[in-house]
Amino acid sequence: MEYFILKIAGLLRKSGINVNSREISDCIRLLKMLDLDKMDKYTFYYLINTTLIKSPWGPDYALWLIELYFGPDLEMSSDHLGILKSRGRFSQEEGHGGSAGKTVPLELLIEAVLNNEIDLIYAVLQGLNLNLELSIEDREKGLAAFRTQSGWNEAADHIEKAYQQDELSEAEYQAARAALEEWNHLLKDEIERQLARNMSSEHLIQEMKKRNPRTVSFLDCDDAQITQMSQEIQKIGRKLAVRKGRRRKVGPSGTINLNRSIRHALKTWGIPLNLIKMQRKQSKPDLWLLCDMSNSVSKFIYFMLMFVFATQQRYANVRSFLFVDQLVEATDYFQEQDWTGSLNNLRKVSCYNRTGYSHYGNVLLQFSDLYLPFLPKKTTVLILGDGKNNRNRLDGSDVLAQIKEKAAALYWLNPLCKDQWDKGDCLMTKYQEYCTDAFSVANIEELEQFLNSL
Repeated sequence: MEYFILKIAGLLRKSGINVNSREISDCIRLLKMLDLDKMDKYTFYYLINTTLIKSPWGPDYALWLIELYFGPDLEMSSDHLGILKSRGRFSQEEGHGGSAGKTVPLELLIEAVLNNEIDLIYAVLQGLNLNLELSIEDREKGLAAFRTQSGWNEAADHIEKAYQQDELSEAEYQAARAALEEWNHLLKDEIERQLARNMSSEHLIQEMKKRNPRTVSFLDCDDAQITQMSQEIQKIGRKLAVRKGRRRKVGPSGTINLNRSIRHALKTWGIPLNLIKMQRKQSKPDLWLLCDMSNSVSKFIYFMLMFVFATQQRYANVRSFLFVDQLVEATDYFQEQDWTGSLNNLRKVSCYNRTGYSHYGNVLLQFSDLYLPFLPKKTTVLILGDGKNNRNRLDGSDVLAQIKEKAAALYWLNPLCKDQWDKGDCLMTKYQEYCTDAFSVANIEELEQFLNSL
């Protein structure tokens, strides 16, 4: 069992969870206090969750990982013990053919969809023991197979016919469609679990990264992960807001500056009466943001703007500009005391998207004409976007060179991986030459790496 815990810890580390040796030691020490003969998935789940994964989103992550090894369990997943009794509500004789010769209780499933009883649907699916063929690695094919085996297609057809025959109201129909979508998610989750079991450990690690809010891609995260990722972003923002800069000043505490101490001692004929100490100074530069509001990077921009909002006190002045093919300043819309208010204000901004396609060349030229003459020397300029210029001849690289020369620094944060910077209409490799630096910031972990490099 100790080896299994080390294996779990290794997987967590590779998936982006910071598990140190002390936490592993605590887990093994607690394991020795337990009766291994009575060890079950519940006990092991709480063991892992309380010692190795210490984060607000840890319970769900630990649950998914344990289910990969021990299989799903209703009591752990839904905590509705009465659901276990629902297995007795259908028999092997009724319904249609299912997986491994078992029958699908179609009438029961349709009733569960109409009543939005997702737990009951989950119980039925576990009773069917759906199995993915080892030869299937395509998720869409696997999902199609599972829909057929579980009766999803028949239930969906029944709901559609009932709606067309006015047997269901609009509200009832929409509720049923939502339940079918939840059923669909359950099937997708089961596919991922079985793919992880059937395939290599590398595949498992990649799947774990997709469920880790710190390593999942900004562009690929689902709605359920946005809250968890937002909490992590705000946590990083609060840390950065109080972090002192690299500039140093004379103070009552800090490290001794030998050169200054010697120069000061010359006033007293070389006698060091006072030792000059230096401490880090809270630096507050200006920050100007240029944000690509294209649909392809909308989630990335959402998190980046949230991050900047959380760090506003670190900067003396923040100016924000939005663009797709036109540049619009949105600074006044970003002045609310809370993030939700600022976000609602930003949604009122218009006139930055006329064609629906990003045009960095046109946007940077507008910036040069309207704002570059007023760019202060102490300003850090941050461009947020994927660098896709949609094959427009004007690319604006000469403007980037001017911004870099005039500003304190010009950084570009791109949500695309670097191996995509030269593909299609992305000009990031060219743009990078004219920036102080450009970074691939595809997830929260890479955002932290960027901040630590400053």
